[in-house]
Amino acid sequence: MGSDVRVGVVGATGALGSEILKVLDKAPWRPDEVVALARASTSRSHVAYGDEQLVVDDVEHEVLEELELLILALPASEARVYGEAAASAGVPVVDASGVFVRDGDVPLVVPWVNPEALADVPRGVVSLPTAPAALLASVLGPLRRAGLVGRCAATVLMPASSAGRDGIDELSRQVVALFNSASPPRKVFPAGLAFDLIPMEGPSSDASGWTRHEQRVSSEARGLAGWAGPVVVTEVVVPVFSGVSATIELHLERPVPLELVRQVLVDGGVRMAEEEGPRAQPRPRKVEGHPFAHVGRIRQAEDGSIHLWATVDNLRAMATVAVATGAALLGDRIER
Repeated sequence: MGSDVRVGVVGATGALGSEILKVLDKAPWRPDEVVALARASTSRSHVAYGDEQLVVDDVEHEVLEELELLILALPASEARVYGEAAASAGVPVVDASGVFVRDGDVPLVVPWVNPEALADVPRGVVSLPTAPAALLASVLGPLRRAGLVGRCAATVLMPASSAGRDGIDELSRQVVALFNSASPPRKVFPAGLAFDLIPMEGPSSDASGWTRHEQRVSSEARGLAGWAGPVVVTEVVVPVFSGVSATIELHLERPVPLELVRQVLVDGGVRMAEEEGPRAQPRPRKVEGHPFAHVGRIRQAEDGSIHLWATVDNLRAMATVAVATGAALLGDRIER
């Protein structure tokens, strides 16, 4: 069943924007009219929406007040002006850039982690977290609701797609160049990424040595999950095209059997590996196209700490969050 709402997607030619169009096409409330928007500098004139090819319009020329929902899938440095224009015209905004959450009066939401945040949207704008924050919150949220709290440390493996379509394209070109003994392009990843690792995403933010993105992920994960304890995040950029993964270490305030942890996570919507062994464990390629967190390798150390592995298709997950949040903002205006 479709709906006659008019939805605009700014950044429709990017990696996340393209994924949002795929999820919108399969949504129960599939919009009959989607407006694909991008900056004038985009090199793509059309994007796919189901069987349709949508013309990509210049966002500068779009009459935003004629939309019923705007989804921002642009970098944070470019998203604010369009979000503010739409919100001022009374158009609900889903901000996938995260730029508005810095204002303090815009809720940060993953509908299946903290749906209560959607009860108060004073400006008509909702921000989405980073993909690693959503992954960590998908694990920490169910534990917190079950009364299992404490300290969390996570090493997050970030894919090339964390830098958008440009990151994906550059990793591909680097691989080809190195195979052919040529000089690889290094604009998105100046230190190189193909057949290598980058032990931090972005420069250190201050003398503490943590990067701004690590600090942001930590703050967002704690806020989304309602986690009272510390969440320490280390990010490593790895040469995979898509999929965010993390090894998570939990020091809970009381001893907890592994079976209880498994059950709490399953009840909280996490997909659990059903077998042991490397082939059965969730990994980026295996979870491709699935929007929810997958967990495996749950172990308990001698000191009682819980260790687990988690992964998610970051593009599909964040696109699904964006579409689900849009549906919540539209409410009775869509047919279900």
